[in-house]
Amino acid sequence: MTTPTDKLMKESINAVQIAIPSGSTEEVTPLKREIDNSENLHHSKKRFTTAKDRREHRHRNFINRKGNRDDKELLESKGDGKDSNEPKEPRMPKKKVAVLVGFCGTGYQGMQINHNAKTIEDDLFKAFVAAGAVSKDNSDDPKKVSLMRAARTDKGVHAAGNLISLKISLLLRYVKVIRSFHAKTLCDSRIYEYLLPTYVFMPPEQKSNSVVSNENVNVFTDFPLATTEEMIEKRKYRISQETLEYVRQGFKAYEGTHNYHNFTIGRNPQEKSCNRYIVNFQVGDPKMINDTEWISLKVHGQSFMLHQIRKMVSLIIMIVRTRTPTSLIANTFTQVKINIPKAPALGLLLERPVFNSYNRKSKDQGKEVIDYDIYQGQIDKFKDRFIYSKIFEEELAENTFQNWLNAIDQHTGRDYGYLNPEGVIPESAIVKHGERQKYYNDQADDDESVQAKNDQLND
Repeated sequence: MTTPTDKLMKESINAVQIAIPSGSTEEVTPLKREIDNSENLHHSKKRFTTAKDRREHRHRNFINRKGNRDDKELLESKGDGKDSNEPKEPRMPKKKVAVLVGFCGTGYQGMQINHNAKTIEDDLFKAFVAAGAVSKDNSDDPKKVSLMRAARTDKGVHAAGNLISLKISLLLRYVKVIRSFHAKTLCDSRIYEYLLPTYVFMPPEQKSNSVVSNENVNVFTDFPLATTEEMIEKRKYRISQETLEYVRQGFKAYEGTHNYHNFTIGRNPQEKSCNRYIVNFQVGDPKMINDTEWISLKVHGQSFMLHQIRKMVSLIIMIVRTRTPTSLIANTFTQVKINIPKAPALGLLLERPVFNSYNRKSKDQGKEVIDYDIYQGQIDKFKDRFIYSKIFEEELAENTFQNWLNAIDQHTGRDYGYLNPEGVIPESAIVKHGERQKYYNDQADDDESVQAKNDQLND
């Protein structure tokens, strides 16, 4: 049905067409411009009314939507938008899978892919591409196959068991999972192990050039590196049952939900994300490896913050070697900010991620579960050959833990004034608000800075 408005619009268009013949250079009138805009608006509203229209529109504008990629490269790879004569790989069906992995982290900058850095994920992704599990079309971006890890690891940290999820075309061994599986969000908790030589619990010896800045503070400064003869004596140390129980009592205090803002960097005590749940913290019996006594620490937690485990281990070492009461640990969960150094990365490794909730649902539905126990024999062999041996050899050659203790003992009593017979945090040991930026910068320094300082002492 034609309305009076439509009739008037059509007459106006005809009048303009008669007044301005085709090919004329006469200036376009405001009426003509308004009519053209109305027609364009009318057509634009109708243009993408079907799914086919929308698909064609996305295809035509594909290049324009790649703002974060190099346009020149994209045009070359796409043949300037035209079909390429080069034959394409046949499309293979992909499946979302969970892949159980283990690795030695020595020489890597951590687990997660990082630009211009050697990482575990980067090497894994390249291996999948080389094996044909990831097609060439998807080989330029891990996000195309939804690559995700269950737990990150820091520089130099190992993993006896970890898990990554991704979409692949083929693989010899994998766990078939639901299409929406996400390695990080469906992981209930993580188990980490930390290997520690027991000589770190020896009381610090006061040297002639040491300085004690606060009364009743068992922290000394300006320690030289131990000589070869001194390290031989230190490695003869055997932890007593009384000290071992003291160590276990300290790690037991971490269990439960607490505010761990002092065990990471850059976090405010009021942030709810600082509350973390530790299921248990177990301390194994001592074992002799290469004439050095070692103990294994295993912590099972829901999730961990940056440097959290290394700082938890560090605090217990400092408490035991200075005979500070374990009541200090509860004080670190309060709102006060203190400086806790992080223990070496050398002894830390990821034991395994845990997927209990996902496994219960999968089992009820008759689907495959993620079970590390069926591979425990292979995992133990891998740890002995590629992880434990690496840790023991490096400690024996580099004296890593002793060098770390030397760096700790070089600090003044003001930094670690909370190491005292009362187990209280004095005002002098609290990091003030104005000092926090410097504190965070100091904490962010890489382990190489400590090693470089020790190397200078060696020279």
